[in-house]
Amino acid sequence: MLASLKSEYESKGVYFVSLTIEPKDDASSVANWLKRAGAEGLNAARASDSVKDQLIRMGGAEPGAIPANVMISANGEVTRSLVAPFKHADLEAGVAGLAK
Repeated sequence: MLASLKSEYESKGVYFVSLTIEPKDDASSVANWLKRAGAEGLNAARASDSVKDQLIRMGGAEPGAIPANVMISANGEVTRSLVAPFKHADLEAGVAGLAK
């Protein structure tokens, strides 16, 4: 699913990044990673599962199963979250929204 969207949308300036937040990570390490990824405008208060859950909630979903996909715009705004199970059409719509 992601591979086909990646090949279609990376040329349109959409980046696909996998981030796993470990229990040992603290808020500053997550913030530094977001800054390196170009999303320094995104603020997350805590590390570990609470950061993952917060990012998912910011995108309008309830935290749940992994995988979860969070769409973050170029200015760091969380625009949409998807938590498995979800439809390919929902994922494609979220990615397409970032390409505008």
